[in-house]
Amino acid sequence: MADHGFRYVEVKEKLIEEIGSMKPHDRLPSRTVLAETYKAARTTVERAISELIGEGYLYARDGSGTYVSEKRDGPKRNGPVSVGLIIPDIMHDTYPGILRGVEDVTHRHDISLVVCNTDNQADKQSNYIQKLLEAGINGIIIVPAIAGAVDPAPFYKLQELNTPIVFCNRGIDGIEAPKVVSNNFYGAYVAVKHLIEQGCRSIAYISRPMYSTSYERYQGYTSALAEARIPVREDYVMFEPTFETERQGYDSVDAMLRNGLRPDGIFCFNDGIALGAYEALTHHRLQVGKDVKLVGYDNTSLCERMPVKLSSVKFMTYQTGSHAAELMVRMLAGDPVRNDKLIVLQPELVVRDSSVMPQLQ
Repeated sequence: MADHGFRYVEVKEKLIEEIGSMKPHDRLPSRTVLAETYKAARTTVERAISELIGEGYLYARDGSGTYVSEKRDGPKRNGPVSVGLIIPDIMHDTYPGILRGVEDVTHRHDISLVVCNTDNQADKQSNYIQKLLEAGINGIIIVPAIAGAVDPAPFYKLQELNTPIVFCNRGIDGIEAPKVVSNNFYGAYVAVKHLIEQGCRSIAYISRPMYSTSYERYQGYTSALAEARIPVREDYVMFEPTFETERQGYDSVDAMLRNGLRPDGIFCFNDGIALGAYEALTHHRLQVGKDVKLVGYDNTSLCERMPVKLSSVKFMTYQTGSHAAELMVRMLAGDPVRNDKLIVLQPELVVRDSSVMPQLQ
């Protein structure tokens, strides 16, 4: 619909004037109120506010409103530019791929990269954000920690200072920022559907403790079963009690078998859990690929090293990192990127010996 009030540029100029009379962290009136004040279409106001957020005049909090930034001179572009990458564990098989994707893009744009490991601890995450801010970091790409209560204050500080944030894999409730994620629901769905196509009817799900990613994969698991009219058996669903990697998968499958449960297919949250499941199955003298079919997730180097090569869902780690870094480059250049920008990458199933019907001789 045509805007019969102020044009977009005029609305933006009026907003800058109003911001100039406000204090840092003052809340801006609602979009509806501003549209009425300036006699402009709401979409015109939305566009002006979006650009002012990108230019550093304003910052937004999810569900709370839009506020005046501490810095109102737009993002700095003089001198060296550096970006922080905060990840749970550089030794974990999925994170080197994300790191490489980020590093390739930042290097191409002459941006220095600082890498921080949180060990999935929320308090360590907060400490790193504070240290990066003190060091004058220009932006942060982060895979949020999943252990411990997340303190939103460091993220609010980033927004107040107009320091760009890009989330990878998952976001944080209450913090609006662009995200690059994998379709965990779909990855689990295709894995379980494959097991069903291979004749499995009693399929277990062995997972890390309950959090957003493990729950999304659980939903994909249950959806594939429901589509095939296979009831979900809660005694075939095991969430590991901790995030520790020692004996992951082994104890859950061992306990299941000792309790008289006999799945003919197992879908695992990741390849590390699948390795533990494999060891438990062989301990109970069950042949993987024949007696029990097994699928992991992440398509790590473990898949080819296991005695029976592991079928696994391929997580697009490199693409996750490169897309996140490209978003960061755009934000540092002053391009308006919406806080609700979401890039969803589709995983793929890589089929190997652990889940296919044995060949007839």
